Amino acid sequence: MNGTSLDTSKDRWPSILRLVAHQLRIPTSLIAGYAEMLATDEIQRDSKRRHQILGEIRQNLGELNRLTIELQEGSRAETSGLPIHKLSIPVGSLIEETIQAAAPICEYRKVRFESSPQAAATGLIVGDRFYLKLCLVNLIDNAAKYGKPGGRVQLATELLGPSIELRVADDGVGLGPNAVELFAPFVQGPQAKEGIGMGLTLVNAVVKAHGGSMTWKSGKGSYVGFRIPRSPN
Repeated sequence: MNGTSLDTSKDRWPSILRLVAHQLRIPTSLIAGYAEMLATDEIQRDSKRRHQILGEIRQNLGELNRLTIELQEGSRAETSGLPIHKLSIPVGSLIEETIQAAAPICEYRKVRFESSPQAAATGLIVGDRFYLKLCLVNLIDNAAKYGKPGGRVQLATELLGPSIELRVADDGVGLGPNAVELFAPFVQGPQAKEGIGMGLTLVNAVVKAHGGSMTWKSGKGSYVGFRIPRSPN
C-alpha cells in the first residue's frame, strides 16, 4: 500500500483523534509563541521582524482554517452530502480567484507559482464557486508542500471535448502507483508530514458532486487535477 491509512472503525477513533489534535496543535502553538514574541520590547522596536512575525501568524491562521474546513466539509461529504449550489462560472474568474488565494501559500512555502492560461480559461462551467476554488487551493497547497523544495507549482486548464480539465503540476514525484487510495478519508501518502488525510477526500467528493472525475500523473511531469463538464451555453 502506498499510503498510510487509519482504520476508521470504532476502536481506531482514538488514533484518528490524536492525529487531528496533533495537526491542530502545531499552528495554534506557533501562533501562541509568535504572539508572545510580539509583546517583547525587542520586537516592538524592530518593524521588519514584527512584519515577518505577523506574516507567520497569518499563515498559521490560514492553515488552521484549512484544517477546520477539511474536517467540516469532509464530514459532510461522508454523511449528509455537500451543499453544492451550481451556477454558471467563467473559468477565467475562477482561476483568477484561485491565484489570489494560493499565491501567499506558495510564497510562504518558497515555491514558484505559475498559471498557464489556455483556451479553456475562456469557457464556462456549471458548479459551486466556493467548493471548486477550495479544491484548487487544496491541490496547490499539496503541490507546494510535497513538490521539490524551491521548485515550481503550475495551475493549468485544458479543453477536452465536453469537459474542462483543471490540474496542478509540480516538480515532485506525484501520488504514486496506488494514488486512488489517497482519496479515502484519513489516508496519507508516505511523504506526508502535515494534514489529516482529508484534503483529497474532500476534493474527490466535490468533483463527483459536479459529475466529474479526478486525474493524475506520477513521475516526471506529475500533476493532480480533475475534469468537470463544460456549460452547454
